[in-house]
Amino acid sequence: MKSLIDIQQNLNAPKDQYNQFGKFKYRKLEDIQAAIKPLLAQHSCGIRFADEIVEHCGRTFLKTTLTFFNDKGETLSTTAEAEHAPEKSGMDVAQISGAASSYARKYAMNALFLLDDSPDMDSEEYGQGKKNRRTNTATKPVPSTPQPPIDKNTAIKNAINASKDVNALLSLYIEHQQEVESNPEIKAMFTARRQTLQNQ
Repeated sequence: MKSLIDIQQNLNAPKDQYNQFGKFKYRKLEDIQAAIKPLLAQHSCGIRFADEIVEHCGRTFLKTTLTFFNDKGETLSTTAEAEHAPEKSGMDVAQISGAASSYARKYAMNALFLLDDSPDMDSEEYGQGKKNRRTNTATKPVPSTPQPPIDKNTAIKNAINASKDVNALLSLYIEHQQEVESNPEIKAMFTARRQTLQNQ
């Protein structure tokens, strides 16, 4: 499918969202969709999603199927899944489904259009490297004390504590759903912070 190959080569969905606590950039599903629409129109192509609930070993997941199609009748599909918990603190049923759907759809888009979802290089480190290269070789550089990197869980904890309202906390939860669900300590922090914000 030449149209898909062309879109994979030309799709530019930069990570314009920035996590100031973890110092890494990321992209949302909406960012990918906004970037791909002009390319789909240019190549007379389209995409569609189909969500369904599936079960694996007693656990419920939302499975999304992303189908790419062109004006020649050719199609290609890929799937991705996100766990659909029966309940989550601070979220109603519709929000739980929406969060799982967004998460699955994002990774289906990443897979089909060859988007890299790893965190970007820390810009501060990059800037420091450039600075070191500009240092005059005749001048002995002043040694700096290296700062230990902030791991992702620590960044999430910092972001939880810094959340100013429930909506901001919910957005944080959706962005890091996988890490939250797999870490009881972080999940408990979300619950406690939500209760604090609701009582303010």
